[in-house]
Amino acid sequence: MKKVLILILPILILTGLFILIMDKTSPSNPPKEEPTTEDVNLQDKVDELNTQEAEDFDEFKIEDTKVGEGAEVKNGDTVSVHYTGTLIDGTKFDSSVDRNEPFEFTVGSGGVIEGWEKGLLGMKVGGKRKLEIPSSMGYGETGSGSIPPKAGLVFEIELLEIVK
Repeated sequence: MKKVLILILPILILTGLFILIMDKTSPSNPPKEEPTTEDVNLQDKVDELNTQEAEDFDEFKIEDTKVGEGAEVKNGDTVSVHYTGTLIDGTKFDSSVDRNEPFEFTVGSGGVIEGWEKGLLGMKVGGKRKLEIPSSMGYGETGSGSIPPKAGLVFEIELLEIVK
């Protein structure tokens, strides 16, 4: 009996140690890593950007950069335009020009922001217009996608045609 115990006891001890070591290094129980300085700095930047207030305009401005010679836009017209939208600091957030795909909408239908609804009225086909839109006529308190809350917007718009 002593001989059997002497043979089995070391096997049991080695098996126990093996199980203990494997449990400590298994993927389901990985060692915890402390955040690096880079991780902490990146999170600080994200927090700062999320709490920053966007720049805004005090008033709505329309500037014809090129006066068109075609028909004039009125409420109810469906128009085709090319546009580039930026924040006040110049950060581009959208552009039909980059996609090479004109954008169509019906003026006065509520399908676009108020700044566009008012900003295209009276524009002539072939013309180009710059709109400076305060957040109250844009995406307001909530923002949209990459547009932060309370952001003033700048749109460069080219009126390609009045579809109907």
